[in-house]
Amino acid sequence: MAEHVEVSFDGAQGSLVAPLPGKSSNLLHRYMNPYNAPSNNDEEDASFPPIKKPVNGVNGDNHTKLNELNESAILPVLDHAHLVSTPESFFVDDNDSNHATSIEDNFLEESVRVDKDSESSSSETYTTSPPRSIINAGLESFKYVVSILLLVFSLTLVTSTIYTGQTTAIQRDSFNPVATYVLFWLLLIFLAIMEGGLGCLVGLQPIDRTCYSTSHPVTLKSTVLGHEGNNMERVIVGRQFLIVLAVFLINWLGAPVPNAEVLGLSGILKAIFLDSGLAVILTTIILGQLTSQINAAQCMLDFLNSHFMLYFVTYLSLAVEFSGLLHSVYLVQILFSKITGKAVEGNEASRGTIGQIFFWIRALFSLSVVSFGFALTFQALFEKQTTIWEWGYIPSSISMVLLFALFVFVGMMEGMQIALFTVVNLPEEELARYSIAYRNCQLVFRGENLQAYLIGRQLCTSTGMFLLARMMTLNYSAESNDNNIWGVSNGLQFFFNTGIMGAVVTTVVASLIWRIAASTFPLAFLSNPLVYIFIRFCLLIEFLGVGSSSWVLARIHKCVSGFQPDEVYLCNAEPHTSAPVTRRDKDIDRTATILKYFSSLSLLVFCIIMLTEAIFTEQKNGALSSSYNIPPAVTFCLFWFLLIWLSVMEGGQGCLIGLRPIDKFMYAESHLLTLRNTTVAHMGDNMERFIVGRQFLVVLVIFAMNKIVGSFTTSEDDIFGLPSIVKNVFLSSGGLAMIVITVVIGQLTSQINAANCMLDFINNRIMLYFVTHVSLAVEWSGLLHAVYAIQMLFSKITGKITTQEEEISGPRSKVFFWVRVTFSMLVLSFASVVTIAALFSNKTTMWEGVSGGVSVSILISLMLIVGIMEGAQSALFAVVHMREEDLARNAIAYYNCQ
Repeated sequence: MAEHVEVSFDGAQGSLVAPLPGKSSNLLHRYMNPYNAPSNNDEEDASFPPIKKPVNGVNGDNHTKLNELNESAILPVLDHAHLVSTPESFFVDDNDSNHATSIEDNFLEESVRVDKDSESSSSETYTTSPPRSIINAGLESFKYVVSILLLVFSLTLVTSTIYTGQTTAIQRDSFNPVATYVLFWLLLIFLAIMEGGLGCLVGLQPIDRTCYSTSHPVTLKSTVLGHEGNNMERVIVGRQFLIVLAVFLINWLGAPVPNAEVLGLSGILKAIFLDSGLAVILTTIILGQLTSQINAAQCMLDFLNSHFMLYFVTYLSLAVEFSGLLHSVYLVQILFSKITGKAVEGNEASRGTIGQIFFWIRALFSLSVVSFGFALTFQALFEKQTTIWEWGYIPSSISMVLLFALFVFVGMMEGMQIALFTVVNLPEEELARYSIAYRNCQLVFRGENLQAYLIGRQLCTSTGMFLLARMMTLNYSAESNDNNIWGVSNGLQFFFNTGIMGAVVTTVVASLIWRIAASTFPLAFLSNPLVYIFIRFCLLIEFLGVGSSSWVLARIHKCVSGFQPDEVYLCNAEPHTSAPVTRRDKDIDRTATILKYFSSLSLLVFCIIMLTEAIFTEQKNGALSSSYNIPPAVTFCLFWFLLIWLSVMEGGQGCLIGLRPIDKFMYAESHLLTLRNTTVAHMGDNMERFIVGRQFLVVLVIFAMNKIVGSFTTSEDDIFGLPSIVKNVFLSSGGLAMIVITVVIGQLTSQINAANCMLDFINNRIMLYFVTHVSLAVEWSGLLHAVYAIQMLFSKITGKITTQEEEISGPRSKVFFWVRVTFSMLVLSFASVVTIAALFSNKTTMWEGVSGGVSVSILISLMLIVGIMEGAQSALFAVVHMREEDLARNAIAYYNCQ
């Protein structure tokens, strides 16, 4: 038989740990993880033309090692109850001719196959993947966007519900909202690490530990502990309970109370996302499960290399299993072993007498806990004291039916994939005798259905767990013993209300038992007509793309954390960077780019509409229309004139600088106005004078635009019925609307075109007369000559002479220069005094209620920030031609340049 490791309970057949596959299972092992299942959308390049790919994978040592790794690294099923069960029938003896025909040969014809006869050959066979239509590419991008919006909306609802104190933990059990929110996120992180961690432990079983003992020491500790004896099975059992417990506690912390009011939601949106708990479910599934599973599927070594995984998952899972809380599942396993008459040996010696006694004590203890949990749940359901009653008055009998229906639904989801992978290598003629099971296998293994089914099943299973949490979490007030179940103390009632007892029952009854049953009787399990309906439902859920945002978040997380695929460490493959690798990566990057364009354009349009409405309804404080009785239309036109002038100035300077080295004869005839601009600006020191004067004009225009539009009033005036917080953010002094319009239209847009179209951009009279000549006139006036005094000061300090093309010659020129410098210093001092006095007197358009001292501090801070921004660009370009060894002497500067 194929080489594998079997870890099981003594005296039982059903196994809870997947054995390691032999070479004959080189394809199917990967599909145990949804994110390793084949998908053309992910494996092909992002371009639309067909792509040739090698199919035998035998090309060099590294490629061969990578294939061997992929053929042996079995990952567990991705759901919040990740016990993988795969009996011996999953694997085929390479020399067993009776298994020559298998489901693999019939249902996975589109997958890449390895020809055993050519394994030693160095030749490659290529297959051409079909091109993808633009419609399908657009549909994938649409799914990413919708899923991200759903996640953001759900997370906003959950956060608002917690901070307004409208969850069960806060309102009923008097938890602090901040502590509740922190604990909610800690549980999400804990859940995410558990979800991805187990797959890594199982997948690394066949890998030689010496390959990563140096690079990943913490991973080594986890695998040494997890792979010792039967510890892998123990970890899975204990972690199974921790997963379910985390789901129950997240539901307790984040589920809203009846009639919760958040963000003014009402009607169908409130019923779907808030009342039903869908917001909590989506947040948990995407952030706490799918995202981590995606990266853990390919980056096992990096994912496990954390002390949190070692101590809070591996050790804690072993401790939970050792406690015996879940040992009742062993009784079910022993029962199935007796029915089938088969036993699977474990990796540890048989228990002695003391070991047997200790085992049975824990098994009876677990059975007692499960029975007590059932009693608590039944009593609470009949007394209408579980959180399911928050949805309305449901008869007790209906509640019991719903409870067991959910047990069946979740259990079927848990067992279906186990049964599917159990029969995957059965001879076709044997499977064909079970027509329903045969048809179900055909459906799952057709094309890309496998990955879609597994992801959809993950979503369905997790949703079912949350519904069970709502049904099995007690809702007694615990204010006095009279209100508690069976009159228990308030402390014990609080413990019952957390849902821990329900988590124990759910772990055993809705998960582990069904997995054992599916692995023991796979054909009978798949012959259930409900299986076909559930498979179709899972495919539909995945097609809707509800969880597609997890791919986006996983890509971000991988780049931020620096995770690398395992073949980088094991096969010396090329490390991944932030650059896209797969077609899905490119789809995500393309979607992100489209989303940024769309969001920015939408924000700009919204800002223009809001500002225009505010101007024409005269709802702006200090605006020209209200202060000087100027018609709104004139204010509107003046605002846009200044905006256009600003854009010409922003782009024009770059053009004048960029055209300095260009021979003017080359554009003398084609661009006459450009020639006049450059002739004036490039004469002597005029370029420096132009920059000084133009800088003042830019700042002046921004100040003038702010004065023209003013700030939003604090009256009850209405703009499109928007909330006051939106109006304050977008229309207050220095509001977002002014900033967005000014930056996008008045600066960035013109700079983009000016960078490549310099000749055309300044070939107009506005640039010549209203920018070039006006800038030179402003500089000549001496208003800004104080800057030259600063320049001379730095020249004296550094001992370097400022190079100029023109010299200040003659007494009159020097006197005129220093008169202007003095005049500029006086203006600067006077303006500073006036500004500071106005700030202390609260006579500026600064936000209301801000003290003078704080205002001055903000002013100085803003000047420093803007000054550093202005100077950083100049400094970067000033050192761009400096020798590297000179630059390297200044470590921080060198790092910034890099």
